[in-house]
Amino acid sequence: MPFIKESGDWVDYRTKLDGLVECDFHWSKEEHAGNYYENMDHVWNKALETLKKAQLEGKKHVLFTHGRSNSRRGATTSRSQVRKLMRSRASTPFIIRSKSIQHYSVFVAAIRQLKKE
Repeated sequence: MPFIKESGDWVDYRTKLDGLVECDFHWSKEEHAGNYYENMDHVWNKALETLKKAQLEGKKHVLFTHGRSNSRRGATTSRSQVRKLMRSRASTPFIIRSKSIQHYSVFVAAIRQLKKE
């Protein structure tokens, strides 16, 4: 199922969506400890861990701020890693794709709520 595609001011999601947690991929130089490919692996792993944690904490949405893509076609970026994760099987237990929002500079993952016993 495809994602909802939206544009406009992504900052509005902060007030529009309840149960929101943010995961920011605009890192400082200190956070870029490894080489380029290690950093891209870190993006994938951090995003997946954020989904898991949000679900366990009962959050409804995760806002991934990854920025716009200004690299050449086919290049690996934080944006492409987040989008690839959201399409992958790894995210299936944690997100509701039909309610998730793909924006050109952020991604909002709708979190699948755990069943209460």
